[in-house]
Formats: sequence, structure tokens, C-alpha cells
Amino acid sequence: MKNIPVRVGWELLLFVFVVMIFSTYQEILKHNWKALTFSMIIFGLVLGLCFSIKYKLDQEFFYIKNSIFGTTKIDVKEIYKIEKTWNQLSSPAPSVIGRVEIYYRNNSIVISPKNFEEFKNELLKINPNINVKE
Repeated sequence: MKNIPVRVGWELLLFVFVVMIFSTYQEILKHNWKALTFSMIIFGLVLGLCFSIKYKLDQEFFYIKNSIFGTTKIDVKEIYKIEKTWNQLSSPAPSVIGRVEIYYRNNSIVISPKNFEEFKNELLKINPNINVKE
């Protein structure tokens, strides 16, 4: 089984961090450290969720381990198209940049592999009929 590296977008994490700090700014000025602690716990959970997403590929299936939300198993022979996308749907793609949408059966899912070319080539080795749109 081959691990496919996941792209974790620091721009997304920075945005979440800024929102968390901004939302507790008044409480920080009042030295209400409970509010800051709560924000840091939430930010820690977001970090944990982002870094626990894993992609794996074997000769038959592509697996997306979506942290606490379970694993999606996609038969590579059923993938008919992959394309780069800016789709911001909630998905197991912890990055805003470098998103890829995978179309299979009657579904699609958005992921963020670290190296699109390597990912594309690995899929095409198994299923050369995949339509690739960049």
C-alpha cells in the first residue's frame, strides 16, 4: 500500500487561528484567560483533524482516512475523471490550494494531495481510462 502525502494548507490554519483570536479579542483584553484557553483547545482540535487525514492507494482501491469521520474506499476502476478544483466544499482536503476532485460512480470527493502529478500518475497506472483535467 502506497501513502499519498496530504497537502495541509497553512493559509487555512492561519485563517482559523486569526478568527479564533479575533473572536476572543475582547475577552483577552479583559484578561479572561478561560476564553483564550477555549479558543486554543478548539484550534488544537482543528489542527488534529487536519493532520490526521491520510490517503493510501493499493492496486485496487484508494482510501481516504478522514480523521474521526471514518474511511472512504474508492475502487480505482470506477474513477472516470480527476481535475484540479477551487471547490471549497467541506471535504477531506485540509488546504485551499491544490485541491483535486475525484469523480467515481455517481459521486465525487475533493482531496488535496501534496503532489498532483505523482498522484495522477499512480492512479493512471491502475486505471489508464481516467480523464485528467488540469
